[in-house]
Amino acid sequence: MKQTELERARVDQKTTKQTLSEQAMKPLRFGHLVIWPPFVAAPFAGYTDGVYREILREFGCPYCYTEMVSAKGLVMGGEATLALLEHSEHDRPLAVQLFGSEPEDISEAIRAIHQADVPFDAVDINMGCPAKKVTSQGAGGALLKDISRAEAMIQAAKSATRLPVSVKIRIGWSGGERAVEIASRLEAAGADMIAVHGRTVAQGYSGEADWGTIARVARSLNIPVVGNGDVTAPRQGLKLLGESGCSGIMVGRGILGNPFFFRSLYQTLRGSEPEPAAAGERFILAIDHLHRAAQRYGERRAMLELRKHLAFYFKGMKGASKLRTAMNGARSWSELVDTIRHASRCFGNELHM
Repeated sequence: MKQTELERARVDQKTTKQTLSEQAMKPLRFGHLVIWPPFVAAPFAGYTDGVYREILREFGCPYCYTEMVSAKGLVMGGEATLALLEHSEHDRPLAVQLFGSEPEDISEAIRAIHQADVPFDAVDINMGCPAKKVTSQGAGGALLKDISRAEAMIQAAKSATRLPVSVKIRIGWSGGERAVEIASRLEAAGADMIAVHGRTVAQGYSGEADWGTIARVARSLNIPVVGNGDVTAPRQGLKLLGESGCSGIMVGRGILGNPFFFRSLYQTLRGSEPEPAAAGERFILAIDHLHRAAQRYGERRAMLELRKHLAFYFKGMKGASKLRTAMNGARSWSELVDTIRHASRCFGNELHM
């Protein structure tokens, strides 16, 4: 990507920290970590890989998670699973997010990570994923139906590491009436921080996030609670941060194809009107993302895995639906790049990359 935008993003982050870090908004603190501003990128399987996390960092994201990693896969030494742990030295602080159904797998997986000397700053246990292939194993959101097992998972993690252990949950399996009870038990089991998505597991991603329930959890616990769900703009996130009593905000779908969220966040914190990303900038970054992925994974894998993510860069733009169809029809990496270049010219942008 051109030097101007990436360097400006870094300058924005540095300047904002210097001018606002002592003001009213407190950092997110748990374990040895101090995260400011208290906005974190949600783990998103198939999207927030090491390549995209590096892009998020360049726009100022202060904290990330790996994609969801199978604890059993780590214990068995699966190459694909181990590859999910890879990250650059610039991708810090970083939590490794594990999922599983057996406490022993969690503790053994953490020991395997330490033995492999892969540096992380925290361990997170997923207890909210609604995907059937995960819940059918008794993992992810299914743990909210078996809180005793969920407690044992946290205790197993704490026994295997000195790193802070966080948990990502939903407000419940099919209702949020037990959300405070569940979160309180996880806190008592040793969780250092809990991120709460304001939907039930049964909802998936339908409906709206219940920030009222998130607020009740935040005000009932002594450990930090990070709220998650439907945050798409910095000003909205800041409003929810103040109203909910949460210690931080987690942004999920709002950052897909939109690392500009974090640049806008720093501009908002400085009291400036956020500058929306121009069409040309979106095209430039999409192709830059493709090039980075090709260098990391090879052209064919980059093409196959990135098509769904690239569509988010152009969401809301005129002709986005036709462009998505054209990208999905590309038969090679070079054809996919050419498709995006051609679309950019329709917006009057000549890309030189």
